[in-house]
Parts: sequence; structure tokens; C-alpha cells
Amino acid sequence: MLALAFLAALVAAVAGPAGGCARRSGPTWPADNSLTVAIDAPPLHLDPRVGTDAASSDASDLLMHGLLGTDAAGELVPRLAARWETLDGGRRLRFHLRSGVRFHDGRRLGAADVAWTFNSIVDGTVATAKRAAFAALDRVEVVDPLTVDFHLHEPAASFPVELTLGVVPDGVLPAAMAEHPVGTGPFRFVSRGPDRLVLAAFEECFAGRPRLDRLVLDVVPDTTVRVLELLDGSVQLVVNDLPPDLVPRFRADPAYQVVEGPSTDSAYLGFNLRDPALADLRVRRAIAHAIDRERLVATLWRGLGAVTDTLLPPGNWARAEDLPTIPHDPAEARRLLAEAGHERLRLTLKTSTTETYLLQAQVIQAMLADVGIDLEVRALEFATFYEDVKRGNFQLFTLVRTGVLDPHIYHLALHSQSTPPTGHNRGFWSNPRFDALIDRAARLPERERRRPLYVEAQHIVARELPYVSLYTKWNVAVMPAELAGYENHLRGPFLALPQVWWNRPGPAAP
Repeated sequence: MLALAFLAALVAAVAGPAGGCARRSGPTWPADNSLTVAIDAPPLHLDPRVGTDAASSDASDLLMHGLLGTDAAGELVPRLAARWETLDGGRRLRFHLRSGVRFHDGRRLGAADVAWTFNSIVDGTVATAKRAAFAALDRVEVVDPLTVDFHLHEPAASFPVELTLGVVPDGVLPAAMAEHPVGTGPFRFVSRGPDRLVLAAFEECFAGRPRLDRLVLDVVPDTTVRVLELLDGSVQLVVNDLPPDLVPRFRADPAYQVVEGPSTDSAYLGFNLRDPALADLRVRRAIAHAIDRERLVATLWRGLGAVTDTLLPPGNWARAEDLPTIPHDPAEARRLLAEAGHERLRLTLKTSTTETYLLQAQVIQAMLADVGIDLEVRALEFATFYEDVKRGNFQLFTLVRTGVLDPHIYHLALHSQSTPPTGHNRGFWSNPRFDALIDRAARLPERERRRPLYVEAQHIVARELPYVSLYTKWNVAVMPAELAGYENHLRGPFLALPQVWWNRPGPAAP
């Protein structure tokens, strides 16, 4: 924890006493109508059909629109679709597109673009780990230039949530999107380097021109540099990428504001169930009993989260509130390991080099050592780490699943047909009863009939532990006091950026 202590001292020295006054030197904000956002890792792919990491999803929210979107509370709202209707008993969804919508390159959006985006996923033209999310979709048919029909294999009540995926132009493949992404979103692509993505306001955005002229996503993987750049004003927004120890200092500094709110992001510890040791439920339960999640949230995360036993965030209509909690119980962990035949067990955990997550891994390492598990922590640059996770090249890993809005996420994350490369069941868990519950719930239209099925499915997960839920994160955005309009969005931290503006005299003010 020494590095975080040093950073806290550094912020105190630059910002002056908490609550207080004197600053050695104030930050200098940009004179033009631009905003630079610090992110800890670059987007791995700018095609929304392919990118599955958080940075790619955040970039897609700026560059693309889906047929549907979400409001700040996470509820589905129309975007490219003006309206839609359900036909054939739920086996067909008809979407009527807005007229006059343009892509960044001037092309008009039409039904063919929508059909191409989704058909390229389900027919395998585009290789993607998101394919399992569209298992219910047979094909998309062009009805007329502004109307499309989604033909489903069977009714699927959760299917519309997948239509927040960004729509790309007809015929465009991921290689072209990686070089120069084109969408209908509020910002258009300008340039990209290894450490920077530059966007500009899209003047003809159907939803309205964003208030900023220019938006830069600056990759700053080092925590110390990220904090220093926020302090001197070379970056002006950091969301969920500051050490929790430093948040109170920024709260107390009148030059900054901190916008906090709930999120749909769930942190978890993943297991590779093809590993002989981890295939044993007793070992997985021992690991869960060894981790003091309450202490982890209270100390390392400074209360900016809540311990959870499910992927679904608090308030979700399908969340099981009666799940058996696995308490911190080192004695029970040792007993389970001995019962499984392990006097001392050696395992490897992979994580990213982001400082707070590396510290989290080291805290878990110490907790497991206390019960007889020698955990080797391997911290890798994010792209390498994430590629290992996607390929199943791990024993244990820690990640955050973002944007969890609908319980059908369990199909993509844990269904036996959602293993890589077409899904996110990277631990290769399989439970026929769980599969049947998820499949049946997807076919029912009424939430009151679906909920008991999802609750039972969550109980199965809690008993079998294909992963350990750690905590639901709290969104924390730190920015200058003069930046106005930022609102916490449940699904994605960058969804608010088209509405932010500099609250100062000049053309940028409303």
C-alpha cells in the first residue's frame, strides 16, 4: 500500500489541506472547447461487434448508436429505432428506423445497415465472442428501406437489450472499423495512436450535436501519472480509475467535483474449471471462505462498493436477495482443503497491471496464504491479460463485468453453449439445470414468471461457484468544478459526455 500512501501525500501537498484553501498551483483547464479523459487501457477493438473489453464498450458509446439505448437509470429507450412492435407471438420484432439519420461519412442509415450488423454476427461472417448473446436470433430481414424484421427461433423477452449494440454501415468488416470506425454516434473518429483516441463532434448527429467540439481519450496506465495529470489539468476527467484513497481529497478540493452513483459493474474472481484442482467444488468453496470481501471493500476500495453474491446489481428486478452468503471463515477453508487432499496448494492468479487491481490481487494472495494456498500473482499489460482470459489461459483471474442490465447476461456468461470463442463462459462451467432455467426464462414474456427461474439459477451458481462474486462497484467521476452536465449513467460512464459543457464565459456556455 506504500504507493497509494505516497500518492495521497502528493495530492495533499498539491491540493493543500483537506477542506481547505491554499493550493500551491492551480490546474490549468483547456482554453478551447475540448475535454481530455484519462483511461487506464486502450480500446482493444473499435468495432462494436468485436470489442468486449470495457474501454472498447465506452468508445462505442461515443461513436455508435444502437437501435435501442438506455437512459441514466438503465431503462431501454429508442435510439436509431423510432418505434418497434412484436409480431407472431414474439417470434418476430419489427423495427421502424428514424429517417434522415446519417453515418459519419455522410451515408444515410437504412435497413440494410441494421441487417448487415446483426446478420454478420449470427452467420459467422464476423468472428466474435458476442455471438452467444444472439443465440435467439435466426436472421434479420429488410422489409423496406427503413423497416427491418428480427426473426427469432423462439420468443425471447430479453432479446431487445442486445439491440443496444452499435450499428455499422452495410458491408463494413472489423478490419476497416479497426482502422477508421464509422457510426452514427455523437462523436466521429479523427485519429488513433497507441496511447490516444481523438474524436470530434458530429455536426449532423440526429440526437443533437454534442456540446464539446473535441474529445480525447488519453491512455494513462500509470496511476501516479494519471493523478498528476488530473492535478495539473492536462486531463480533465477520470472515471473509476483513481485510487479510492484519493477520492476524499478531490471531494474536499473546491477546484474539483466528484460525481458518484450506483453502477451495474460487478467484480469477480474467475476459475478455470478445466484445472484439476479448481474442478473440485471444495477447493472453490475454500477460496471463497478465505477471502474477506467486507474487509476488501472497506479498506482497499474505501467503501466505494458493496459485497454481492450475484452478478445482478442491487435493484435489478431479477436479483435474488436470499442467496446463501459465504462468510469469511479461514478455519472452514482449511478444513475443505484438507478434505480435498491438499496440505498446501499452489495456484496462479492473473490480473492487469493497474495499480489498484494489482493491490487487490496481493490482498487476496495474503488472505489465501493464511489458509494454505500459495498464490502466484501475474500482473500483465491489459491487452495481454485479457487475451489470456478470452483464450482460457489461466487458473484464476479477476475482472469486472460491466453494464449488467438484464438477467439474460447469465446466458452469455455461464451457459454451456457460451464457451469461447462465441461466448464468455471462460471457465467452461456446465450445469444442465442452470441451462434449462436460463433457456426457459428467455422464452417467457412476463417478468413475474421469469423471475423465479432466474432466482433458482442464481442459487445454483451460488452453490457451485463457477466464480466468486466480490462486490458491485460504485461509479466515481472526478472532474473540474467548471465542467457541467455530467450525470451518472448505470450502463456506461461515457454516455453522459455528449451533454457535458464548460461552465464559463464564451461560446461553450449554454
